[in-house]
Amino acid sequence: MNKPITSILLMTSVVLKGLANDEEVMPYEHNLSSDDVDLQFKVVRQPKFPESLRSQGYSHGKVQMLLELHFDGELRDWIVTYASHRDFAESIERVIHEWEFGPPKRKGKPISLVMPIEINFRASGDIVNFNATDGLNHMMSSTYGFSSFDQIKIADVDMLDNFPEPIHVVHPKVPNSLVRKSDGSYGVFKFFIDTEGRVRLPHVDHIRGGEVDVRLLEAAQDALEEWEFAPPTVKGKKVIVELKQPFHFRRSH
Repeated sequence: MNKPITSILLMTSVVLKGLANDEEVMPYEHNLSSDDVDLQFKVVRQPKFPESLRSQGYSHGKVQMLLELHFDGELRDWIVTYASHRDFAESIERVIHEWEFGPPKRKGKPISLVMPIEINFRASGDIVNFNATDGLNHMMSSTYGFSSFDQIKIADVDMLDNFPEPIHVVHPKVPNSLVRKSDGSYGVFKFFIDTEGRVRLPHVDHIRGGEVDVRLLEAAQDALEEWEFAPPTVKGKKVIVELKQPFHFRRSH
């Protein structure tokens, strides 16, 4: 597959105000811009504040996600990295497939990217905030002061019952001629393992040992997407975890 390598980028923020649940909500169009990246998208349907939580006395909620956008604007995948209650995440997942994205562009050229986004809910007036954040550390930094067994959040590797072991590994297939110029270098990928053991949103974290041909990184990313792991757990409960995996590029002899 010939595709741009996915990267995480800092974006600007957007605030959207939702209407009451029984009113029609018109699509919102936005143009997010950073120093060199532009992205246009339309929120065709907004997530609603869950009535089940409103009736339980919840006044606010938060969901943090990563969206993987292809260079043609296709929303290829998304994953919830934190939710103060699972119902807030489900509210977003019911509508996100209807959102429309234009091709992300850097300096006028289409790129693929992973965009962190934060959605804040407030019961009063059904206010919904959409914020593009600046990274995963910020994503995991705050909660709302209440504890819930229905929370979703990324598990700390040190808290896992067992370190995730791959049960299906696919090696990148590239010709020696392609490796020659990058011999001895390697790329390190970050990725998530979801509750079913699937690899989600692999992306390049950093490169060491010199320049690496982008086609090698593409092959490594494609291979990693096919890996499978034993589902990670904490005290027997399935969780999501973030890991890193290096791929060394060496010529075979």
